[in-house]
Parts: sequence; C-alpha cells; structure tokens
Amino acid sequence: MKKSIILTTKTLFLSALLLFAFSSCEKPIEPENNFGQLKFTFSASDFQSNLKSAADYDSTKVYTLLVTITDKDGNLVMDTEPVELYKFSDGFVSKKVELKEGDYALTEFMVVDSNAEVMYATPKEDAPLAYLVNKPLPVDFTISANSSVGLRVEVLPVDNHTAEEFGYINFGFSIVNPLAFYAAAYIDNPVMSYRRLIKAQLSIYDPEGKHYQFKLDAKINELVIKAMRGQYIFVVKTDAYENKFLFAQEDLMNTSLKEPLYLPLGDSTGIHELLIRTSPENTKDALITDLDVNMNFGHHALFAASFRSEPILTVMRTTRSLMYTNIRRHLPKSATITKVELELTVTGNIYTMQTEASDFRPMYTGVLRQVTEEWKEDTVTWNSQPKTIEANQVIIHYNPWIDFNKRTYDITPLFVPVDKINAPNFGFLFSHYPEDMPGGIEFSSSDAKIEGDRPLFKVYYTLPM
Repeated sequence: MKKSIILTTKTLFLSALLLFAFSSCEKPIEPENNFGQLKFTFSASDFQSNLKSAADYDSTKVYTLLVTITDKDGNLVMDTEPVELYKFSDGFVSKKVELKEGDYALTEFMVVDSNAEVMYATPKEDAPLAYLVNKPLPVDFTISANSSVGLRVEVLPVDNHTAEEFGYINFGFSIVNPLAFYAAAYIDNPVMSYRRLIKAQLSIYDPEGKHYQFKLDAKINELVIKAMRGQYIFVVKTDAYENKFLFAQEDLMNTSLKEPLYLPLGDSTGIHELLIRTSPENTKDALITDLDVNMNFGHHALFAASFRSEPILTVMRTTRSLMYTNIRRHLPKSATITKVELELTVTGNIYTMQTEASDFRPMYTGVLRQVTEEWKEDTVTWNSQPKTIEANQVIIHYNPWIDFNKRTYDITPLFVPVDKINAPNFGFLFSHYPEDMPGGIEFSSSDAKIEGDRPLFKVYYTLPM
C-alpha cells in the first residue's frame, strides 16, 4: 500500500528526539548486563504543525513507529518493527527498546496511524526529498555500556508523494498490529500461600522464530511483541531456575494489569524456595562477650563478632554471637534441602581498630561453626557458651569496601554437611576469624526493630517426584 501527500515550500519538519538510557538496577550491574534502552518522544504540537490545519489533528488517535536498525556489519537488528507510542500530557512517548552496546545505523523510520497508514517518514540519502532534512538516513549511532545516547531524527509528513521519493521501495509492510500483554515471574513454592514476584530474564520466540529478549522486574511487566497466529515459546531464567512455556496469541491478548500472565519458576528443576525472616518468636540469638563473662545479652539488637579495643577500659575485648532457627519446622516433611543462604544486614560498623604503632593487620573475615550443645537465649553467657565443632564451618567475608549493607552468605554446609559427622545441631556460633587479629562486624539480629533488617534464611529444597 502506498500513501502520499503533497509537500509545499511551507512544509514543516517534525523533529523526533530519540533518547537512549540504560536501566538502573537495585543490585550491582553484572558484566553481561550491557543493554541500553531506546526511547522515542514526540510533541503533539509538532504533529499539529505538520498537518494542513489544526482541525486535522486528533489527540485521541493512536500512532505507532516502524523502525529498522542494522548493526555495524549490516545485519538486521530491528526490521520495520513496531514501537508503540503513548499519549503523555501534550505529547507522545514510546515504549522502550533494548539494544546491546555496539555500533548501529537507523535505516528506516516511519510513523503510522491506527489504520496502518504511513503518516510521516524520514527520507534516505540520495532520495528526491533528502534535501529537505539536515540528516537523511542512515543515521549512525553508538550504544555504550552504562551510558545513554541521544539521536535527533527529522521526519516529513507523507502526503501525495510516493515512497520512492523518500528512498523506500514502498510504504507497505507485513507487520501485524503490535501485541501488548502483561506478565510476571514468581517463585513456585507450595508452602507459601502467595506469589512472590521476582526479577528474571524472559526470551520469547514467535511462530516465525523471531527472538525477543526482556528483563522482567519483580512486578507486573507490560511487554510488546509482534502479533501473529501460532504458538509463542517463552523461556524464563534466573540464576537458580529455568522454565519453558507455550502460549497462543489469544492467551496474551486476554491478559491485563489485574490479570497478568504469571510465569512460575521452580517446577522445571524440581527446586523450591522458602524464605524465613527471623523474629523474636521463631529465632533465638544472643550476644556474648569476655568483658562481661557472666552477663546475658539474649535480647540484643546486634548479631556481632569482633576482637577490638574497648574505648573506656582501653583493653581488648572479644564478642561472639549465637543463632538458632528450626528451618525443618517450616519445610514439608519430605523436603530435601539443597542449599541454604543467610542474608544479613550490616548496621554500619565494620571494625579495624588499628593504631599507627600497631603491627597487627585488621582481618575482615568471620566464621560460623555448628553448635553441638543445647543453650538458652535468656541464660547463655560467655562462661556458659555451648560447644562447637570446626567440621563444616563456613568462613564469611565482611567486605568493608562494599557500600551496600545487605550481605548474602552460602551456609549450606551447616545444614547439609560435607563431612558426614554424627553431631547434634543447635544452630551456629559466629566469631571473628582469626580471633586474635583486630577486626569485626555488627549485623542486625532477630531483635532488631526494623523487620527488614533482621536475618533472612533462603532455603532451596526438592520434593519427591
């Protein structure tokens, strides 16, 4: 189909600003996270000024971009693919498109209306209308990791002029209307009565084999792909899980913000996850110190370990902590634990306590050892602390140079022993390591006032088939 319009000497140019921005993450960016984001914006006044009269402008009309992009080797990255535009105040803003870092060229750029008619286009170089814009296509640009790129593109209204005058073979295209749908990934946990949404990578293969890649946030995500008949293949991944699904176009069309497509993770590998947030009711922990050998600190807000100087008494003191949570009580009876992680919150204190005259170097490690004797939170002291064993102990690092306070440690050996030792398990003792070297750290305990700062156990387990 060809759509044309007469260009006069009074033809005004519509300028579109392409904004590229990398998404920021709550957690540190991993090396493979090298995607940038491409966004197109238009102002309604520009649409209006390019029409024959203000009356021709319809603020409710739906517009869609058709974009073609190639990489530095000329390979198609986007082939006249639709990018939705949304009304925003007195202008339009597009859905974001992700691109990997690299060199690219914008080779086709069109704006179509809800009737699939091309309303605006950017002419290509050597085309009869190329002289009317400052920069005809292709427009080269570079995407760099952790940076954004702005690209300014001029478009002309398509009136009675042919596609050939813009340098296009034709303005026809075989793309069906974009298919928008809503989806979220969650952990499939038979113990929990609610869905815990998580971040994940989503790959979609449409019936023609085209590959889409999305980064799902821990929320209900709005996504756009090419609509067509047939089966879509969805592959959802995290570091621990992977699952595959088949959906028809109708399945996606029937989704909404209130009724999204939920993508469970855990079934394909047989691994389930259970989160146990410690509290004064389900956990016992206590702090002990050799400065008060007979004093009980069973309801202390800190889960700490250190060997450092006491500022008032000017002597060295040693601090340790104990913790016990009955994880098995929260699991199905037939569950087999495969991995246990412990998330701790640093209160802001990581000690070195060094003087210029000291020959000691600070140490930034601690150790968790299995407790083999019963102990009581309200009575345990330094002098009555329970026995521990070194077998299956876990060394943890304080990482004083990391600027965020959430630390996650793999403590699986304390629950799934590497060395099969027949010893009772009454939790673990946390001590500075080596304990004769200055240093230490303070974490929040189960008695911390802020619930989100209390220790969190992440238990991964399997169930019999």
